[in-house]
Amino acid sequence: MMEQTSTFRVSILGYREDDTWVSIALEMDIRGYGETPEAARQDLLEMLSAQVSYAVQSGHPESVWKRAANEYWRMFEDARRSEFVAQVSGMLRPLDRTAEMIPLPEIPQRQWAGAGA
Repeated sequence: MMEQTSTFRVSILGYREDDTWVSIALEMDIRGYGETPEAARQDLLEMLSAQVSYAVQSGHPESVWKRAANEYWRMFEDARRSEFVAQVSGMLRPLDRTAEMIPLPEIPQRQWAGAGA
């Protein structure tokens, strides 16, 4: 029997901060860092996996929800808008920011059901 999993998408902003790339999950205000956008995204995915797993196993899944500051949401909206305009106009997309929606790490249903027991 296949185990069911739950997924939920979060808003991810990627941006350069000096020589480091930062990825931030906006609904959770969790960050990952790296030398490239991909490395920062991977670091963020690992942080999300750890945070979500811990929160679920502790019986407090709501504890991961902490909204990032409005300035990051504005940066996300600007990046999404820029990527859209670049895509539909055939222009190159900006290289200093990225915006995407990604699924949270999959959590087996048995862990959700066992939370708080």
